[in-house]
Formats: sequence, C-alpha cells, structure tokens
Amino acid sequence: MKKVIATLAIVASISIGAFAKGNVKSDDFELGVISGTKNINGFTVGSTKGITIEDKSTEPIKIGDKTYSKRIKTAGADGYFEFSAKAGEKVTVVATSGSKDTPRSVVLTDEKGKKLGSLKAPSWNMQNPKVTTGELVIPADGTYKVKGNGGGIYFFEVNVQ
Repeated sequence: MKKVIATLAIVASISIGAFAKGNVKSDDFELGVISGTKNINGFTVGSTKGITIEDKSTEPIKIGDKTYSKRIKTAGADGYFEFSAKAGEKVTVVATSGSKDTPRSVVLTDEKGKKLGSLKAPSWNMQNPKVTTGELVIPADGTYKVKGNGGGIYFFEVNVQ
C-alpha cells in the first residue's frame, strides 16, 4: 500500500509540475552566446543563429520600476522562449525592437508553430526605453513559444502567470 501511495504522489507531482507559472529575466543568464538551447527557470531558450546575452552593467537599463544589467539579443526572428502553460494563463513580455527605427512584434505560437497573438515591440531607445505592453492569453494546456517577428528583438523578461 505504501508503494502505491508513493507512486501516486510521484505521478501527481510530475503532472502538477508539467505546467507551471514562471518568470525568466535577462539578469538570470550568464554573459555570452547561447548556441542551441538552454534551460533556465522552467523555460527553454533557443536559437539556431545564437542568442547573445549583453552586459549593460555600466549603463543599466531602467524600464519602469525595474533595472536590468543584461539584455538578451536575438538574431532576426530566430530566438525563442519555450514553456509549458495552462489554459487561461497570461503571458507578458518586456521587450523592444532591436532596431532604433523600426518597431517589430513579439509573437506567441503553439507547438505546431501557429501564431496565436502578438505584442508590439517599440523601436529601441536607450535614453527612454519603451517596451511591449499588454498580455497574451494561453488558449489550452500545452507548450508555447514567445519569439520575435520581423527582425531582432531585445528581451528583458518573460512572465507566465
């Protein structure tokens, strides 16, 4: 009987852990280039072209009431943050376009790559950074990606609540 209860407890903890609210920030990463994928705080960060974690500690980036000493730079629309989420959870992203002139978008896709929604990533302005606003709602339990669309993006934070 103890073995059955222990087995059921393990199965329950695995199924509960399959979907979890989470947060990943640029300051959670080590400086350098991520080639392939890296798992951090329940997110898989990946790219075939590489993602650069840039040091901004000498000129920290202040966005609202938060300050970031690092910035995640994706090459083109290649980099992504993959995560598991439950229906109804909300995704917010703190990001800007990598371009000083052209706003871009950050998109939410399902595991088949279908676009489910997007947020506008304003043009980069170091003096007065404006970032994505709003949230994306998860339609069903599953695996999702947040990634840039139309060019490089500077990511600072991804939240699933």
